[in-house]
This record gives sequence, C-alpha cells and structure tokens, in this order.
Amino acid sequence: MHWIHKFNKGIYQIYAGNTIEAFQPLDFFHFLPLWYDLWIEKIAKVMDMLELDKKSYHEIKKLLPTPSNLRAILQKIMPSYRAFTIKNPAQVKRVTEFFARMLMEACPTDPFAENSSPLHSPEEIAQLLQTLPWKTGTPEAARACGRLVAAAGSLAHGLYNDVVTDMGWDSYGPHQIGDNQTLLITHFPDLQTPELWGTQFRASIKELYLYRLYTDVRWKLAGVGCHTVLQSGNPITGLTKYIVVADGKVLSDETIVALTKELATKAELIYQEIRKKSFEELKQMVLLQECYQLKKLLTAANLDWKPTAEMYARVKDKPLLTGLIPHGKMVTSVEEYKEMFGINEFIKEVLNLPLSPHPVT
Repeated sequence: MHWIHKFNKGIYQIYAGNTIEAFQPLDFFHFLPLWYDLWIEKIAKVMDMLELDKKSYHEIKKLLPTPSNLRAILQKIMPSYRAFTIKNPAQVKRVTEFFARMLMEACPTDPFAENSSPLHSPEEIAQLLQTLPWKTGTPEAARACGRLVAAAGSLAHGLYNDVVTDMGWDSYGPHQIGDNQTLLITHFPDLQTPELWGTQFRASIKELYLYRLYTDVRWKLAGVGCHTVLQSGNPITGLTKYIVVADGKVLSDETIVALTKELATKAELIYQEIRKKSFEELKQMVLLQECYQLKKLLTAANLDWKPTAEMYARVKDKPLLTGLIPHGKMVTSVEEYKEMFGINEFIKEVLNLPLSPHPVT
C-alpha cells in the first residue's frame, strides 16, 4: 500500500470533529499557498546540496525536526499545492516522498501515527527503563506532571502557534511494557527560540522530557504528538514511575512546580504579545515560524533559513486566499478530509496514483 493512504488515516485524526476556525492565530490554510511553492523549491535545493536522497534518517536525524513536525509539514504541503503560484509536481513529489521516507525509517511500525509514534527501538526503551533514575509515581506526582505538560504546551502554542506547534511539542510511544504497563514519553524540543521571540519570552530551559510509566492505562497518539488521547484507565492513580529531565538534568519535585509556574507565566506574556499584532505582523510571524522548522537542515547546507525577500513580497499587503477549505464545516471521515483538503487532487496530480488504497503487486 502506498504511504499516502496510511498517512491520510493518521492525519485525518487531527481534523476529526474540527473546523479550520479552531486553528489560530491565522487561517494558515489560506495563507501558506501564497508562498509555499517557494519553500518547496528551497527544500529541494537543500536536498541537492546535501544529497539527501542518498541519506538515511539515522544519518541526518540530528538535522531534522521531530516526527510530528515532519507529518505536519506534509499535511500542509498537500492542501496548499492546488493554489501554488508556480506548480512543479515533480519537485513537490520529490520533497514529499523524502519526508514520507524519513518518517517510515524513523517510526517503522507506525510512521504516520495512526495509533502511536514509536520513535525509540525496543532496545532503546529497555535501556531507558534500566538506566533512568525513576521515581515512584503518586497521584500528586501525576497531577504535577500533567500541570507541567499543560504549561509547557501552552508556551509551545505561543512560541509556534497552531502553525508549527509540533516544532515545540511531540510525544513518543505509547510503548507496551509487559502485559499491563505503558511508557509514554512527552518531549518539548525547543522552548527558547531566540530567533523568533525576545528574551522576555524565553524559558529558562530549552529541552524538556517527561517519562511516565503507567499501569492499566492505555493511550493513543493520533496524527501528531500533542494529540495524545487517553483510551482507558486512570492516569492519576495509574502512574507507576516517572522522571522529568530538562536540558539533561533530572528535576526535583520542587523544581517541577517552579518550572510549571514559570512556563505558564511566559505563555501568558507571549499570548498578550500575539494579540497586539496587526494582520501584516501576524503574516510575517507565521512566515518566520514556518521557515524555522528546517533551520538545522538549511544551516547545514550554508543557506539562510529565514524567509527570502521573494517570500515576503508574496504575502506583503496580500489578503488571505478564499475558498480552498470550507469554513464552519466539521470533518467527519477520511474520505471527507481527502476531498475538503485537496488530498485527492494531490494524489492524482503529484503522485499519479488511484484515489483508493490498492495492494502492491
């Protein structure tokens, strides 16, 4: 089965029961097509310079964002393609196939997060279980971890907005441990972003991990890591072990409480700043956030990661496009998602495939 059909099943879950008005602070589905063809062109240039078609995920993973972020990039290219100023289907196919391959190599058992995001191998999980300095789980510890995730998640949504939330928030697993235990890893890769925001919004830590081992609790990762859904059990009483690590250091319970307050305060400040921005300022902010996703990759090729003058010119004083994705309409099935978001058109024009899954012969 071609990757696109499994991808649709995973990514549809982001939008199930949702409307595009839920995504803030800008309707990026009607903004990205104004300039995204230029970004695809820049990515293709990087692929040439670094010979990425010949590289495996494990060779370049330090240059790539997390799996959820890769999925998010893919799911924005597809609905944008139909309104590109300059269409280059061969180039778009090459770029999307590259990202799809990276996901299939990074998370081979469920690359498009239909139910999980297993970034770590069984051997890596076994090592984590043996070597991390685990603490005994309690209801209060479970609540403290939940509050920390909420605070860090709020800050990530401010730093990156709904446009590239996955740049700042991902989850891995859930990993089944024995018959009734589950390991969930929550990851905030970059909570500082000096290239995007001033020092007053910068957290005291850059990278944050929460490792939580549950008994008789089941989770599902739906499409992207910030959409981690509880399926059964009680995550408060079911927390067996936990550990929180910031910038490589294990945090005490007191530090977790202090960090939660700090991140929540930073989140409030940044939301206040975003609400002050004009429409033109919001467009420039989103442009910068989008390009920031591949900063490491572009820097490795000695290219400027920031938006080009042509990108800025494409959006300056321009209204958002209209009519690509209907407003006020909830998505209720994979087939409806494919039709509403232009995926069917992408499948036919770019991938040259039939619209329905078919076995490989």
